[in-house]
Amino acid sequence: MMKKIFTPILLVLILFSFSFAQRTDLSGLKFCIDPGHGGNNAANDRLVVPDPGISFWESESNFQKALLLKPMIEEKGGWVILTRNTNSYPNDNDEPSLSARAAIANANNVHWFNSIHSNATGGTNNGTNYTLMLIKEDIPTRQPAFPEALNMADKLGKHIKANNRTSTYYVRLDYTFYGGPSGGFNLGVLKPLLMPGTLSEGSFHDFYPETRRLMNNHYRKMEAYGLVRGYLEYYSIPFDLFGFVAGIQTDSETGKPKNQSRVKLLPADIVYNGDSYNNGYYLFDRLTPGNYKVVFETPDYGKDTVNQTVAASGLHFLDRTLFIATPPTITQTQPLPGDTGFKVNNLIGIRFSRPMDTTSVRLAFSLSPPASGNFTWTAGSTMLLFTPNPVLSYNTNYVLTIAAAAKSLGGTSIDGNNDGVPGDPFILSFKTESNTTDVTDRFETPLKYELKQNYPNPFNPGTSIQYSVPSREKVTLKLFDVLGYEVATLVDEVKESGVYYYPFSIINYPLPSGIYFYQLRAGSYVETKKMMVVK
Repeated sequence: MMKKIFTPILLVLILFSFSFAQRTDLSGLKFCIDPGHGGNNAANDRLVVPDPGISFWESESNFQKALLLKPMIEEKGGWVILTRNTNSYPNDNDEPSLSARAAIANANNVHWFNSIHSNATGGTNNGTNYTLMLIKEDIPTRQPAFPEALNMADKLGKHIKANNRTSTYYVRLDYTFYGGPSGGFNLGVLKPLLMPGTLSEGSFHDFYPETRRLMNNHYRKMEAYGLVRGYLEYYSIPFDLFGFVAGIQTDSETGKPKNQSRVKLLPADIVYNGDSYNNGYYLFDRLTPGNYKVVFETPDYGKDTVNQTVAASGLHFLDRTLFIATPPTITQTQPLPGDTGFKVNNLIGIRFSRPMDTTSVRLAFSLSPPASGNFTWTAGSTMLLFTPNPVLSYNTNYVLTIAAAAKSLGGTSIDGNNDGVPGDPFILSFKTESNTTDVTDRFETPLKYELKQNYPNPFNPGTSIQYSVPSREKVTLKLFDVLGYEVATLVDEVKESGVYYYPFSIINYPLPSGIYFYQLRAGSYVETKKMMVVK
């Protein structure tokens, strides 16, 4: 008799457990998705301008994420309703209130509610970029109002963090998060809910690199994929087998994300053309598992091909630095070509059109007749300074050669004769000054006071300041900012007559980018010149 009573019950439990474990999609589940804020207006929205002419509105970003998320849930069999279907309201009052959004979820008896947002620090953001999930808190017990929301929020946060590549993710109870007894509250959009709900702050929209990415709809799409994967994991539904390849492309010289980039995926022959929002982002989604070639072929940059195996359900990030394919040239020299009076104690300076592989340039550099000396680089590896040690010979014809083996950071050989074709050397002939005295050291006796323009200028990190005093004098050399405040005293001592070089470096005197003035005082002589620090 006992067997007849419990066997049907046991059978029902087994069948129920089996059917839940075998769920293959979201059929029978109803979702209410709320695109946070609305209407691109100061009253109910948040505006960030990461670059001149580029305006980011949080409401538009939230709305686009919701539009991308809706068909993804529906594709898996779920039913979806949005709390708003536009981001253009003629009147601010037309926007649904927070309680009205929750009422839509309640009226449709949905299983889950999520309000899509992005976060902000409320000030200048220099690096904060994490994912935050907020859920409704039962204030008397200080526990989740819907315990299952805690589990769901953890799944959603984990996948948004993975897809957006934020630093981490957090799940927080709203009342406690906003101050608890010291001023806490339930979020207005979560408080009226009769079912579990979450509010997702996918990333920080006032962190400018993230602001720029959030202008890209494919980047927003990745957050939508993260939300779907969170729902699927919560219901133990296997992910689709398709994978993703995404990344950010930057310019090797500026370090900035590259606009209007072009990436091709083979053998699928799919081309991704980048936008102009300074994010460098690209995405290939819904890829069948297998082997691919990712070809970076942005115009004016060197072509680069990377083999990438896409795993089932795989999330693959492939960032790339793009190197300009145009061969580097030499744009400025000291001495000038054909100089017949180059001072024997002068620095030799070579400015390149783009950052160079400094080792290859050093090996390619030669003087004939030979001269020893020291190499230094400034201006982001575009300016080579050679300091002869000891000085060059007087009244001597020199030939400076930089062989074709000198290469840019991207590996392109120099165009020494500036004909547009890489692979030929740069050759410069000059003659040093005549020795009209018996002076054998590096300082001649000048005829007048003189302060010369620093070289190179602009500079980073180093430059040289040359000055002359014709007789023994107390000399000061000081540096001032644009407001006239003294920044540093470089020289303050008695100098014998001679020509002097002061090697100035922002490594020793940390200065922000900008214009500065250096002033020489020797006896009654005063002269001031301008120089510029660039970073």
